[in-house]
Amino acid sequence: MGSSQSTPSHPRLSRRISLPPPPRATSPCSGSKEGEGIKFPDLVKSIPFPLRLNPYTRFVSAESDAFIIEYAKFSEKQLTKFIGLNAGLLCGMCYAECEPEQLRVCSDFMSFLFNLDDWSDEFDTTGTKGLEEAVMNTLNHPDTYHSDSAAARTAKSWWTRMLKTVGPNCRKRFVDTLGLYFKAIMQQATDRATKTVPELEAYISLRRDTSGCKTGFALIEYAAGIDLPNEVVEHPVIQGLLDATNDSVSWANDILSYNREQSRGDTHNLVCAIMATLGLERQAAIDYAGDLCNKTVERFLEGKAALPSWGPEIDAQVQVYVQGLEDWIIANAEWSFMTERYFGKDGPKIRKSLQTTLLPVRGFD
Repeated sequence: MGSSQSTPSHPRLSRRISLPPPPRATSPCSGSKEGEGIKFPDLVKSIPFPLRLNPYTRFVSAESDAFIIEYAKFSEKQLTKFIGLNAGLLCGMCYAECEPEQLRVCSDFMSFLFNLDDWSDEFDTTGTKGLEEAVMNTLNHPDTYHSDSAAARTAKSWWTRMLKTVGPNCRKRFVDTLGLYFKAIMQQATDRATKTVPELEAYISLRRDTSGCKTGFALIEYAAGIDLPNEVVEHPVIQGLLDATNDSVSWANDILSYNREQSRGDTHNLVCAIMATLGLERQAAIDYAGDLCNKTVERFLEGKAALPSWGPEIDAQVQVYVQGLEDWIIANAEWSFMTERYFGKDGPKIRKSLQTTLLPVRGFD
C-alpha cells in the first residue's frame, strides 16, 4: 500500500499509511442486528509465507498451560475459555525454531498477555493501572519488588527465566514495548468508559500498542538468541516491516473477532472505527478492513526488498528477525481459526465458508 510520506532512499516505506477511498458512505457505527449475516475476507490467500511449527510445541504448550492454570486460579468458566485459547499453538507457529526453554517462556508470556487483555477489558482505568504497576514493577525491579497478585507472580516466573539468556537491547525493547501496551490499554479503558470510538487514523496508531505485538516481536530476538543493535531496529525500513506485521496481525484479529466484540459492546476494533469514521455499513466496513489487511503484505514485501546491509554478521541476524515476522503474519492468520477464542468450535467451518451470523449483544462475560 502506498504511503502518504516517503524517505528519499526508501519510497513508500513511511510509518504512516495512505487509506484508500472508501465505498459510498451510508451510516455511522450502529448497533447489532441479530441474525444478520457476516462475510469475512480471505485473509490467508494474500500471505505467501509457509506455516511452520516448532517440534516442541505439544509438550511445551501442555507445561505452559499447567503453569498458567496453577497461578491464575481460574473459575470453571475461565478454565474452559483458557484451554480453548490454545496460545501455545500460536507460540509454536510464531517461534518455530527455538529451543524448548525459550519456547516455554514465549508460551507463558503469550498466555499471560491474553489474560491481561481479558482482565483489562473487564477493568476500568483504576483496575488497569493496578495491573500495570504490578507487572512493570516486577520487570523493572525483579530483585526488590514483591507482590502477591496473580499477574505479578506469573510475570516474575517467566521474567526470571527470560533474564538468563536475553540480550540487553532485547531486554530493554521488551520492557519498553510492554510499557507502551499498558499505556495504550489505559487509553482504551478511558475510551470504553466514555463510549468514545477513536477516529480511524488515531485508532490505527493506538492499535499498534494495544495489540501487544511489539513485545511479541521482541521475543523473536530472545527466541533466536540474537540481540540486534538499536540502530538496526530503529532503521526506517525495519520500523516499516514492524508496522506492516503489527497491522497485519492486529487488523486480522479485529476482523475475525469483530462478531465476538460487538456482542460485548466493545468498540475498540478496526471495523467499528471504519464504520464511525467513514460512515460505512457493517459489511462494507468489514470488506474495507479486509482490503487494508491484505495490503499489509504488500507493504511488508516492499520493505523486505528495500533492506539495507549492515555487514554479514548483522545481516544474518536481520534475516532471522524478518523470518520471525513472516512467521507471525501467517501464524496469526491460521491460528485465528484454530483457537476457540473467536468462533468457539466453529473455527474450521468458518475458515472454509468465511461467513457467520451476527451475535446478539450480551455485554462482557
